[in-house]
Amino acid sequence: MTTTELTEVEAALRAEMVLCGRLLYDRGLIVAGDGNLSARLPDGTILMTPAGLAKGMLTVDDLVVVDLDGRLIRGAPGRQPSSERYLHLFVYRQRPDVMACVHAHPPTAVGATLAGVNLAEPLLPEALIALGPIPTAPYALTGTPEMGAAIAPFVADHEAILLAYHGALTYGATLMQAFHRMEQIEHCARTLLAAHLFGGARPLPPERLAELAEVRRAFRAAGRI
Repeated sequence: MTTTELTEVEAALRAEMVLCGRLLYDRGLIVAGDGNLSARLPDGTILMTPAGLAKGMLTVDDLVVVDLDGRLIRGAPGRQPSSERYLHLFVYRQRPDVMACVHAHPPTAVGATLAGVNLAEPLLPEALIALGPIPTAPYALTGTPEMGAAIAPFVADHEAILLAYHGALTYGATLMQAFHRMEQIEHCARTLLAAHLFGGARPLPPERLAELAEVRRAFRAAGRI
């Protein structure tokens, strides 16, 4: 199927997915064939990046469409869906409100999981408002349904999850929102690393944390995050 034969919605999503792949690569959040992106189409199928290709160098015709069981529905010859599609599909099945997912390998954030550093500790006001606490899911073998089971405790109440020894997963109402959340995870990790180098982070007082939690609730209710 050529781009001209696609619906306007799918054509726009394909263009946005290619852009987000390039941005992830440009920001150093993925390298080579790392990472994958997906978005829910109006008919309930899932547009997804293909396996094995550099996400910073995709074209709109490289993308594939799968069903909620991960079966290929449409794709150019030789293109197969990402082996990590089960991670995305688990989120879509659990969260009907989620329209897009981004999986990347932000290096500082992944390094934190290797060192056993917990990014769920409430320290950065902006991150607390935009992301809330960032939990770390236990290690799961890439490309298997085990990845869905690993994130199961966190999907309902979070939109940003670290994957131990592996990467991170973000999701939201749009691909760009999911991409921005991935950027924020890495920015948070870099800031905490800088704090560590300066001698350690000092937590905010409980009453200030309560204020930030209230701001987050208000922003979510207004659809601002």
